[in-house]
Amino acid sequence: MRYLCVLVATLAGASAQTTAAAPAAPPDAVAAPKPTPVPTPVPTPEPTPAPIVPARGQCEALQTLFEKTRGASWQNNTGWMTTHVSCCKWHGITCDAEGFITKIELPFNKLAGVLPDDIGGLARLENLQLDHNSISGTLPRAWDSLAALEYVFLGGTFISGTIPPEYGSLKRMVNWDLGVTSISGTLPESVIGKGGLHYVNVALTQVSGTIPHKFFKNPLDYVNFGRTSLSGTISDAIGKLDQLDHFYMEHTAVSGTLPDSIKGARRLYDLDLEGARLSGTLPPELGEMTRLDYVHFGKCVGISGTIPQTIAGLTRVDYIDLESTKVSGTIPPEMGYLHGIDFLYMEETQISGTIPPQMGKLEQLDILYLDDTKISGTIPREIKELELDSLHVGRSELSGTLPPELAKLDALDYINFGRTKMTGTLPPELKKLKNLDYLYLDGSLISGTLPEEWNDLEELDILCLNATKISGTLPPKYYKMRRLDFMYIEENALSGTIPPQYGKLEAIDFLSFDNTRLSGTIPPEMGKLDRLKDLDLDFTRISGTIPPELGDCDNFYELDLDSTFLSGTIPDSFAKFDNLFDLEMDHTQISGTLPKVFDKMARLSLLYVHDTPISGTLPHGIGKWDNVEELNFKNTPISGTLPSGFTTLDHLEHFDVSSTRISGVLPRAMGNMNDLKKFMASSSSVSGFLPSELGHIGKLEWLSASYTPISGTLPKKLEQAGDLEHINLHSMQLSGTLPPEWGRLKHLEKLSLYGNKISGSLPIGLLERMRDLKSCELTKATTDALEWNTNHFYCAADVHETFASYPAACVPLQYQICAADYWIAQLAGAAVGTLLVLGLLVFCAKKARDNYIRKRSKLLNEVTSTSATVLSDLSDRKAGAPVVIVDGKSMGLAKATDSSDPRHCDE
Repeated sequence: MRYLCVLVATLAGASAQTTAAAPAAPPDAVAAPKPTPVPTPVPTPEPTPAPIVPARGQCEALQTLFEKTRGASWQNNTGWMTTHVSCCKWHGITCDAEGFITKIELPFNKLAGVLPDDIGGLARLENLQLDHNSISGTLPRAWDSLAALEYVFLGGTFISGTIPPEYGSLKRMVNWDLGVTSISGTLPESVIGKGGLHYVNVALTQVSGTIPHKFFKNPLDYVNFGRTSLSGTISDAIGKLDQLDHFYMEHTAVSGTLPDSIKGARRLYDLDLEGARLSGTLPPELGEMTRLDYVHFGKCVGISGTIPQTIAGLTRVDYIDLESTKVSGTIPPEMGYLHGIDFLYMEETQISGTIPPQMGKLEQLDILYLDDTKISGTIPREIKELELDSLHVGRSELSGTLPPELAKLDALDYINFGRTKMTGTLPPELKKLKNLDYLYLDGSLISGTLPEEWNDLEELDILCLNATKISGTLPPKYYKMRRLDFMYIEENALSGTIPPQYGKLEAIDFLSFDNTRLSGTIPPEMGKLDRLKDLDLDFTRISGTIPPELGDCDNFYELDLDSTFLSGTIPDSFAKFDNLFDLEMDHTQISGTLPKVFDKMARLSLLYVHDTPISGTLPHGIGKWDNVEELNFKNTPISGTLPSGFTTLDHLEHFDVSSTRISGVLPRAMGNMNDLKKFMASSSSVSGFLPSELGHIGKLEWLSASYTPISGTLPKKLEQAGDLEHINLHSMQLSGTLPPEWGRLKHLEKLSLYGNKISGSLPIGLLERMRDLKSCELTKATTDALEWNTNHFYCAADVHETFASYPAACVPLQYQICAADYWIAQLAGAAVGTLLVLGLLVFCAKKARDNYIRKRSKLLNEVTSTSATVLSDLSDRKAGAPVVIVDGKSMGLAKATDSSDPRHCDE
């Protein structure tokens, strides 16, 4: 057609030229005939292709999908369920020439429901894309008949259950995307080990078990198993995956070492193993993988060794993360060849040595993290050549001074040299860092004063100079830091007053000067800081009264005024503190009563007014403080009774009314205070008895009510409070016995019960089970008449044999409680033994004496009888005849012999 138009135009132009060139005809001449116009041909329309007629059963399967997934609510359902439009023309559907559906592509389309089995009847379906919808249920087993299926995208849905092993019959499958679903169970080897997969994504699922080694025989190019419970090792076969470009195994249970063969995966672009359980060292072969852009070993706590010098071969790398590993040694100078690197994370490692000057060649480096390392030395001056955005070397051994050259890093927005050994003063030149957002120098040895020139840092968001040697005063011009959000200048020698100009810090949220030498009063202008959430002035020399204007800071979240010289009363303007979470005014001279406005502080979590002259009663609306966790009124003149509402404080953990005039009885409802950890009422006027319901408080750790008139017995059920660590109930009116059930308090560290009227036997096994006990005070000898012990315990018979098994703190207990019994028993035993021996000796002596007397008597009788016999014999014999007495018998001699020779004696 275009050529025909050109031809007509050419002919018309030629005719015009001929007419113009001919001479004018005379008036009487006959006019030449006009040329016949050439007709314009009508173009023939291209034939319209015949509409594709869906094959049998195709539309029915789609209708079921529509019904099961609430098709009427889809984001785009154009053409669906209309009879005059072929289902092959419905949105997201593609058919082949024979009317068989080959593609279902409905991602991000608000499908909601379950996957129908009917899809399994689409025999030629190749691509199923239903990702990022609200689809739930399980993977239908009937889909194992989809022989043509190649691509499945179901990621970002709520599908659960396991991957059916029957899917191993899907021989043409190359793409499995089930990431960010609730799929669980193991990866069936029949499905992922069949040898044809290119893309597998099950990241952020509940998949577990080991990775089959056959998996690495697939021609993989994309693998994402990140943040699953998969385990096993990385096969050496990974080196044969020459098409692999993305490999993600972060936060899995994969263990073992990274195989050296990985160098064979030369197309690998992203390698993410963060948080895996890998061990070993970084293989030098990594340096041969020149396409690597992203290298992530962060939080692989088993990775150790040094950084290989071959890392210089990663000339295209953009991101290296070795955070929280055991990598040690020094930073190799060869890292200066990584000209394309933007992010370098090496914090929380064992890296030591100095920062090599060659790092100054990393012209693309944006972020450098060396926090929590053993890096030492000074900051190399070559660092000025970088285009750094963030420089983190906090909590290291870095020393030296802040180099003025830092001011040349125009793009720098984050500096962290906190908790280092850096010295010197703050360079005024840093005012040139117009993009600086964060400056952390806390815990360093930086000294000197705050440079007034820093008021030019208008983009500064956080200024942290805690625990330094900074001195001098607060520069008034810092109010020009219009974006300053956090100002932390705590624990230093800062002095002077708070400049009234700070009332213009319109962006300030957190202002902290605690533990400094600041003095003067709180400027009323501070009430203009309507964004201020946290003001910390504790442990300063601030004095005067609390300005009522401070109540205009109605966004207050935390107000710490404790340990100051503040006096006066609490302003009624505090009623505006609807969001107040933490109020600390302890150890001040603030007096008066707790205003009724406290009843409205519904979000209050912590209230400290202890050690102040504050008087009056506890707020009646205390039961409305649903979020309160800590209440401390210790050492105040506060009086009245315990408010009935305090037992409804479900989140209360710490309640202290020690050394107050609080009275009343302990309510049984305290047993419902499930979060209560510390109840302190010593030296108060609380009376009544200890409710057994205290044992229902499972988290109770401290129970203290000493020097109160509480009476009654020790509740046995207290043993149910298994977390108890301190029981301080001495000097009360308690009686009864020591419950043997308390032996179950295995975490008890202190037990103080002296000064009561407790008696009875010390239960066997009670103290042996309290293995954490460090202080036992069941009795106490003292010169204070008010503390004379009135408890009287006696020891069971076999307790003496178990002292060796008592906790160390209880060894003195044998002298406190059982000493008298023990030593009396010992002395009594010794006395009884002595008496027995003496008795035996007396008995033996008496027996011997009786025997002696008996024998003596017998002998005298024999002598008397013998004497009579002799006398009789003598009368019968002649005078001078010898007589011999043998065994009481008289014997005559045979013949006269010399009586001096016994050998001549005859029987």
